[in-house]
Amino acid sequence: MTVMTAKPLLPPPLIHVLRGRSFSRLFRMTGSPGNRGFGRVLRQRIRLVVARERFLVEKAISVAYLGSYLTDHVVFAEKEAARLIENRDLTSSEEGELWDRNYPVVVARLLGELPDGPLIKEELTLLNNYTTLPRRLYRFRARHWRLLQMVLQNALADSDGNLTEIPLVNRIHSIVAGARAPASRALGICLAASLLADMECWSSHLAWPEAYEKVMVELYPLLNKHPETLEAIVRLD
Repeated sequence: MTVMTAKPLLPPPLIHVLRGRSFSRLFRMTGSPGNRGFGRVLRQRIRLVVARERFLVEKAISVAYLGSYLTDHVVFAEKEAARLIENRDLTSSEEGELWDRNYPVVVARLLGELPDGPLIKEELTLLNNYTTLPRRLYRFRARHWRLLQMVLQNALADSDGNLTEIPLVNRIHSIVAGARAPASRALGICLAASLLADMECWSSHLAWPEAYEKVMVELYPLLNKHPETLEAIVRLD
């Protein structure tokens, strides 16, 4: 009998980008990961933040994001122990392995302290979907490839024939503000984002999955204001 091993829980791409963009703000809010009492203070803040949020996707992102910062605190302590006890600095490889090993433990502990921890854990497993095109849209794009290419070459061209992302971005804003059901909005947004990814592919010479990930991360500040749509996106298949 083959034994299936669970894939370790690690931060999705969105969390890595959020960390890089807002680390200084989070540092001011919670202090240095090396400060005495940092872990206790941050765990209290996480409980308060999650309690205020209404949607599971918001709670999952907060746990992953703030949990990653708490993991920094654990790794900092390990680095200091190696320096003081072993009189050496950890290599970047050792530090990365420590981080990957501690993050799932930190998140599991946080989830154990939250009333809806099991539900948030399930939502955490879906967060990677945010930066991955849903399978149904892969199939749709394959069936309607010529039509989508005509849209890119004609409807999205300016007066000089150059492709412009403005109509697609405007369309996404219109979908988000519309009255359609969240699942329908989610599909429309992801389809428009896939066309933006096509344009990003051609202009920046990125691999398509990387281009789609970049587009969805850039859309996050907008979608974060509409958590019902954000939650529908991560639940698309």
